[in-house]
Amino acid sequence: MEWSTRPQRADQPFGSWADDLAAAFVRLEPRRIADQPFEGTIFRADAAPIQVSLVTATRHTVLRLASHIARSTEDLCFVNLQLEGFGRTRQRDHEQACAPGDLAVADTTEPFEIANSHDFKLFCFAVPRRLLPNGLLDRPRLNLSRTEAGRALSKTLAGYAEICLTDHQRSLTSSLIGAHVVDLIAHAPGVLADLSADRVHIPVLLSMMIDHIERHSDDPELGAAALAATFRCSERYVHRLFATTDRPVSEHVNDRRIAACTRRLLDPKSSDRTIAEIAFASGFRDISHFNRLFKRRHGSAPREFRRAALHAD
Repeated sequence: MEWSTRPQRADQPFGSWADDLAAAFVRLEPRRIADQPFEGTIFRADAAPIQVSLVTATRHTVLRLASHIARSTEDLCFVNLQLEGFGRTRQRDHEQACAPGDLAVADTTEPFEIANSHDFKLFCFAVPRRLLPNGLLDRPRLNLSRTEAGRALSKTLAGYAEICLTDHQRSLTSSLIGAHVVDLIAHAPGVLADLSADRVHIPVLLSMMIDHIERHSDDPELGAAALAATFRCSERYVHRLFATTDRPVSEHVNDRRIAACTRRLLDPKSSDRTIAEIAFASGFRDISHFNRLFKRRHGSAPREFRRAALHAD
């Protein structure tokens, strides 16, 4: 089955996408991340006991709300295999970050949020919840891209998904693959049990670290040490990764903080906040250091920048 959305009216930014999601999966609420035209396509195939879908869309967020669950009888888990873009799945105060090749699990019996901040493509395996071990649903971390064995498993799952979606005869092959996919997903945590930094896929890990900086730049403790602790490697290894970007970790962090400060200085809703308050809320600890970095970026001090922006309005 196939669903495709390209909105025709400005007052309906997602067109029929909410209904398409409900028909293909469960009731979900799409929300915009950026003011841009939306396009989305879903291809779905049955592979008993699961359903396999290929989702391609421009960046947006979907939410599973308590109100959806109250009117639902579905008892599924979505196991999403990221193919393109970078996704974040939040559920039960836990966040799963997905680079290409990673899995994320979302239980449809509880609220969740899936955010893709870039245009994306993913395979979604809709699996009956009863078929998955409880341990898989308890704060899952399935970054398959980080180990050789994990990447092999990721490629195997993607290959099976492609077979299901191109098997137009819906033969016995699809049902056999469906059962095998469930078994592979259930054993994915074991594949990652021997995670070590020297086996990490460098471009993927670097992308994940940069995304982490973008989302946590307001943490004053964020730096090479914090990244090393989060991604289970040494500070020296973090510095080696960022050396490939020709910019140190601190520069990446400060760039995101300056960008956040700039947005707040231009936001009329922040007009009653002092420049120091804005700087500290964005992760800076030293106001003099912030002023120097801001002037280097914009050519004027924060106070002058804000005054010029107000006069321009």
